Amino acid sequence: MITLNDLYKQYMSKTTVLDLLRHGEVEGGEIIRGRTDDLLTDEGWGQMQTALQGDVAWDIVVSSPLLRCAEFAESLADQEQLTCNVLDDFKEIDFGDWEGISPKDLLKNNDDVLKGWWTSPTQQTPPEGEDFHDFRARVLKSLKVITEEYKGKRILLVTHAGVIRVILMYILGMQEENLFRLNVDYASISTIRMYHDESGAWGTLISHGCHTHNNGS
Repeated sequence: MITLNDLYKQYMSKTTVLDLLRHGEVEGGEIIRGRTDDLLTDEGWGQMQTALQGDVAWDIVVSSPLLRCAEFAESLADQEQLTCNVLDDFKEIDFGDWEGISPKDLLKNNDDVLKGWWTSPTQQTPPEGEDFHDFRARVLKSLKVITEEYKGKRILLVTHAGVIRVILMYILGMQEENLFRLNVDYASISTIRMYHDESGAWGTLISHGCHTHNNGS
């Protein structure tokens, strides 16, 4: 005889919980930073440690390869005796010629171009930078890979604001032009739950922008 507890276990075995953690404060100040590979500051490291306080048991850690994410992710995985899977597709978008320049300085000479990108990132690409549609495609491709590979598990993904925005927009069905309506602070956490059924995989947002972890229940 199948009990309610058995049905609940079967239902939960078809769900995957994904915690999205943005890196903390980074060396080099407030600049446009995509592929630029700066380290976390001591403050940034502490922000991420604080964000993950709480009794949460992850099954796998996944990370961007950039140092501001990977060093913390690998340290945490080692501490928790977990595997850390570093995936190139979870890097931040490449800002091309804008890399390393402060928004204030960039506005002096590229006012219309930068404002155009902020208001419609799908229509404006930074000079020598990555097209938004290519960025979105690689992020969602690897999101599908990890939610299939670790189906039924709890995943911690350590990554960047742009990556988190793309994933949340996909889950919420938002229009791409509304990218910057989603605020993603340093060391903030967003949690989604992915469901797997005969129609495929689909997700719901459990929490967004938290600075201390909740259990996602």
